[in-house]
Amino acid sequence: MHRIPATPGGWNLNTEGVIFIEQNPAPIIFLTSADTDIQTIASCVESLPSNFPALRLVNLLQLQQELTIDTYGEEILSKAKVIILRLLGGRSYWSYGLEVCKEIISQNKDISLIILPGDDRPDPELINHSNVPLSQVNQFWQYLVEGGVDNFTNGLKYISNIFFETQLKVLPPQKIPRLGIFKSLQDSLLKDKLNSEQTKIDTVILFYKSHYLSGNIKPITALENSLKDNNLSCISVYVSSLRDEEIQVELIELLQTYQVRLILNTTSFSVAKIGNESNTKIWQTLDIPVLQVILSGSTEEYWADNFQGLSPRDVAMNIALPEVDGRIITRAISFKSVEKKHPQLETDVVIYKPLQNRVNYIAQLAKNWVNLSNIKNQEKKIAIILANYPNKDGRIANGVGLDTPASCINILHALANNNYYIKDIPRDGDELIFQLIEGVTNDLEMESQRKINQYLSMEDYQNYFQTLPKKVQEEIVNRWGIASDSDHQFSVNSFEKNKFTPPPLADFIPVSGEQFGNIFIGIQPSRGYDLDPSLNYHAPDLEPTHRYLAFYFWLRNVFKADAVIHLGKHGNLEWLP
Repeated sequence: MHRIPATPGGWNLNTEGVIFIEQNPAPIIFLTSADTDIQTIASCVESLPSNFPALRLVNLLQLQQELTIDTYGEEILSKAKVIILRLLGGRSYWSYGLEVCKEIISQNKDISLIILPGDDRPDPELINHSNVPLSQVNQFWQYLVEGGVDNFTNGLKYISNIFFETQLKVLPPQKIPRLGIFKSLQDSLLKDKLNSEQTKIDTVILFYKSHYLSGNIKPITALENSLKDNNLSCISVYVSSLRDEEIQVELIELLQTYQVRLILNTTSFSVAKIGNESNTKIWQTLDIPVLQVILSGSTEEYWADNFQGLSPRDVAMNIALPEVDGRIITRAISFKSVEKKHPQLETDVVIYKPLQNRVNYIAQLAKNWVNLSNIKNQEKKIAIILANYPNKDGRIANGVGLDTPASCINILHALANNNYYIKDIPRDGDELIFQLIEGVTNDLEMESQRKINQYLSMEDYQNYFQTLPKKVQEEIVNRWGIASDSDHQFSVNSFEKNKFTPPPLADFIPVSGEQFGNIFIGIQPSRGYDLDPSLNYHAPDLEPTHRYLAFYFWLRNVFKADAVIHLGKHGNLEWLP
């Protein structure tokens, strides 16, 4: 067995070996799932009297291995007088550690164990594992639920008076609104605007009250500033929990008052309750897009080095569960970073550090959504992309258990009924497919005999390609060669069918699909499977071909699609690096 000290940000899931928490014993041990608890208590220390019992803090993510828990229990927990465990998600999230705590107090009746929920929802089953009067547990929990430095300070003094017989002055828990508008110093102009009933706000950022009270707001202010740089007005609203139906009512009223058009939500989990779908009515009532913005629970190093990117915990809390609500998943904009090592608490104080280029991406995405709400349906351009795997004409628009061509026709009629500009809708799915395969598809053997409905000039493609990161350019060229080497053997007839003037041969890249007014129905290009059959369709490290890049560049910059629908069996976009 070897000893590895708790590294900075010991919650880093990429750490190899066994972590042993290097702390000295203390009378009070506070174990928590939340970095905001640690941040807040670190701010409390200066307000506590000099003779206050020594206190140690640990994030539970550092205590995941059984050997780590056993060692920490033996060396630290067993020598404490009070153990406070604040557990997010219930007993199952740290069941082994809870059993170790209970075993320790069974052997030493002088140790007091206080078990608390990690959020503001009561959990009688969890707190019943405490060995002190439940009235004291609930009173201390109220300090933590209300949050903030003052409440945490009074809560710790309350613990000291009860278990160490001190006579410190303690105020009762001070109520802090569970929902409020957070305004940074730069928001004085917005403050004036909010006093006007005519004010309309483009976006709202939702974030946890605990981040507000602990001062952990760098990602929020970074996102605010980036939105403003994109000429979007915004307000940031903190909430204790979106699952609280009273908070939902307040939030609906607030957002409807200011006619907010887009929500950027950074809170985790789903608002849906098992057996109670009515809890999701908040989104149906507001009826505006909700973009899920991720504040990662791991470090930037873990995310960058890990093949999977986000940790399984992040995927569950910030992707899988929010998708239950129908939220639109975006990307992580911040990662945990050690601000300092606190000498008295003997723990790392962790903050959320924004990654500016990803913050800017979210702001630009928000701008696109807001702009979309300004466009009349008859002016919107929509691209519907049909999967094609394997890359044979007989597999265009295939779907497991779904008649994709017929569904596409239904979507076209639904768009037409909502004033989208569409012309010449095919009679049925069969006619749609026959129209598509008259043009260029992924079938390279017949390519020279197909008509070309649209194409991208090689000059435009090369100009775009030069904007890609050098590493990306090199990887694509190493895999597929340079774009000008593509050997397109098209006849003049391929263009005359659509009355195009043909460019010089091999001086363009064809785009598969057909336009029906403002609606484009395209065939998703091959990732290169047919060019090199040894490469797997799902290989996450297979670079896209030049034609693949050209297809999506054409969609964005030539056709200028306002929205893209990938229809049918999953396509190959999700497998790209």
